[in-house]
Amino acid sequence: MESLSENIAHFTHGMASMFFISVGIHLFWQQNKSRLLRFLFYEMVLFAFIEIKDMVYLIEGAWYSDDLTRIFLSIDTWIVPFTLLFLFELISPGWITARRTFALVAPSVIMSLLLVFIPSDRLFHWITVYSLLLATIALWVVFMASARYDNHLKKNFSYTEELSVSWVRTIVVILFLYLVLWFFILQYENRWGDTIYYLITIAVWSFIYLYSLQHAVIEIPKILYPYRKKTESGDIKESDCPYQFAETLKQAIEKDKLYLNPKLHITDVASAINTNRTYLSNYLNKHLHTTFYDYVNAFRVEMACELLLNERNQTIEQIVEECGFNSHSTFNRSFFKIKQCSPSEYRRRHR
Repeated sequence: MESLSENIAHFTHGMASMFFISVGIHLFWQQNKSRLLRFLFYEMVLFAFIEIKDMVYLIEGAWYSDDLTRIFLSIDTWIVPFTLLFLFELISPGWITARRTFALVAPSVIMSLLLVFIPSDRLFHWITVYSLLLATIALWVVFMASARYDNHLKKNFSYTEELSVSWVRTIVVILFLYLVLWFFILQYENRWGDTIYYLITIAVWSFIYLYSLQHAVIEIPKILYPYRKKTESGDIKESDCPYQFAETLKQAIEKDKLYLNPKLHITDVASAINTNRTYLSNYLNKHLHTTFYDYVNAFRVEMACELLLNERNQTIEQIVEECGFNSHSTFNRSFFKIKQCSPSEYRRRHR
């Protein structure tokens, strides 16, 4: 008779299997919307296969051997390269090619095949060590690249809703801890540990799944490469950029009120003042010591202050929309950053 811990572990195992099958079916119809969802679909298919594969041991009288167990567990390590493919596509759309996919996935697959012909604990040990090292290094790269990604957004966009990948940094930390948990369970088999692992698996991938559906993909294919200073002839130098458009920029923002466009991009402003996007970005970053995101939202906040004082009948939600903000949360963050108080408090103080 099976113990309570075994029954609960089997139940959560079934939950995980049904979760990945259900998400995979949904993503099958969504995958054509973007490469990101296609990579996530492949990830869910792999997870579903792994969970169903492990159900073989639930069949009474099923053949069992240490060699078969090592092979099955080595297949679990394929999750690492497939997850990295998804994360790299998220951080740098278009960067993943067929060659890079092969370079990431092939070593794990080849080592699993080697276990079929060379069954040994030592080889399996090296497979797990390789997976841990690959995951640790790659997750660190993704963590740093996600910060560069968000920095790029603030230099070029006046909004970050559905674009920001700040949530990815949280996911990277969770995935690393999740990997450590898997390695611990691998070393010390325990039914309660299996239960915790399955529950965390469902929670983590539910989080990733929901955020991936909401994420709007923008093309920054070289964000995974480290930035290098340009030295070749013909590169833009600060001395070549006198910023003669400063007054034109101020007029375009203040009088023409370009900031009222909730989807305003730095190229829109550069086009309006007849300059280069790079010149404009350098001017904001190096001379005004701000980002395009903060620069535009500062004008939106000033307009919001006028409306808060002069339009008493307008709700804050109406003011948010009228000032060009894309969301209430962005408005609150920008307002507090500039005025050091909430919009409601600002209105009360000046009433």
